[in-house]
Amino acid sequence: MKQVILRQIITRNSAFAASNRWRFQRRILTLLLSLMAFNAYSLSTSAIATMGYIYGLPIVLMDETKLGLTGEQRSCTLGTDINTLVNVLDIPDTDFKAVVRPNVDTLYTSAMFDLSSGLQLLNMPAVSDRYVLFAFLDAWSNNFAGVGTQTHGENEGHYAISGPDWNGRIDDIPQGYQHIQAPTNLVWLVGRTEVKGNDDIASVNAIQEQYQLHPENNPNVEHPAVNPDCIPDNEKLPPIDVVKSLSGEEFFSRLSALMIANPPPLEDASMVSVLGTIGVGPMAKGKVSDLSKLQKKQLDMGIATAQVSLNTSVDLLGFGGWGPNPALVPLGDYGTRYFIRAIVAQVGFGANRGEFAVYQNASRDENLEKLNGDNSYTLTFNANELPPVKAFWSLTVYGDDGFLRDNQAANTVGIQRYALGSNDELTSDDKGNVTIYMSNIPPSGVPLSNWLPPPLGNFQVTIRLYNPELEILENEWQVPSLIKEGGI
Repeated sequence: MKQVILRQIITRNSAFAASNRWRFQRRILTLLLSLMAFNAYSLSTSAIATMGYIYGLPIVLMDETKLGLTGEQRSCTLGTDINTLVNVLDIPDTDFKAVVRPNVDTLYTSAMFDLSSGLQLLNMPAVSDRYVLFAFLDAWSNNFAGVGTQTHGENEGHYAISGPDWNGRIDDIPQGYQHIQAPTNLVWLVGRTEVKGNDDIASVNAIQEQYQLHPENNPNVEHPAVNPDCIPDNEKLPPIDVVKSLSGEEFFSRLSALMIANPPPLEDASMVSVLGTIGVGPMAKGKVSDLSKLQKKQLDMGIATAQVSLNTSVDLLGFGGWGPNPALVPLGDYGTRYFIRAIVAQVGFGANRGEFAVYQNASRDENLEKLNGDNSYTLTFNANELPPVKAFWSLTVYGDDGFLRDNQAANTVGIQRYALGSNDELTSDDKGNVTIYMSNIPPSGVPLSNWLPPPLGNFQVTIRLYNPELEILENEWQVPSLIKEGGI
């Protein structure tokens, strides 16, 4: 029934979306959320599974991400032990599959925390010439804290991170450290240090070497070398694909254990109660494995329905142009907006709160046609209307799966690039406008400095706006549309 309703919405509203994209996006998301606002106790196992999958997708994906980074078959790029920092020392390329939509204008630093063992101390050096952000994500993918040049400026930063069960006092925090209390013991730290091109990598690596993480009582802890049995990212199934492959019984059994280990917030009480009726979570009346064969099939059916709804919604977002709208969709701070949280988990897991950085994606041009490498596109920032940020901005092109892809023509001319932005020497026209050209081959008669080569086939574009001004957060400034050259 949901799929039928969604198809009707697309048909009736595509023209409306072209001229009212943000209002359209809000109506779509509101409707999708309302479709789930049922009396759960009157629903079948399948319907509860649909709601439960949307609710639980982020924490199961977080657990799979943790397993991929710290388990026996860990990533060679971001793999390390629990409570240990690892630095990515080079700019991601097409082999990088550790996270979807990898960032190519910062170098990553990552750590998976288990805070049940006590305080962890994070030390960051003074950095005066670039932007640094260390974002903390709880088990449910909420960006509950962020530290870096926005919080401690050009000075050193020292932070003591504790879990929800830490019963110490403020006086117990080491002198000079700022206390950050996480809502769950499972925490993912995603650090980003701005890199201004290949010639700047060594300078960033020197900064990364100064990041330190250690337990409060063991500042001299030795960190292991890279596991020789690690698996290259291009040989691993991305975490989101692993989660999508789980059966209903596997998914909900895993969700149940995670909900017990990382108790949901009080505002989730009604959802926790409902999931308990199918053997999931701290209020479970039995185990998922105890369900009948029919009920287990219904779990599979419910997941399938949820995944279709999520996939359809992701595609619908493309009809709204650049999205999500930062004034309407609170990335990184979801509350009970479970559907939005699940969509973000699929298209950009680990999103920051808007105050730190705004990410927006586009998969269609101004005529709502899918972006395709067989065509040429332009994006023009008018003079004095470049993105209003306090740090920097960039545009990155990805394949339709959200990963980087090479462009053969760019390789041939020696200009393989995946992004352009404020750290590049972009050429403006005589009116001061800056135009980015996206085409599969070098555009004729335009500066190559402004050429951003997309891959063949359908592709997507992400704009990243670091330390954005208020007009971005309130959607007063909007990203220009992508114009198909030669289009009608």
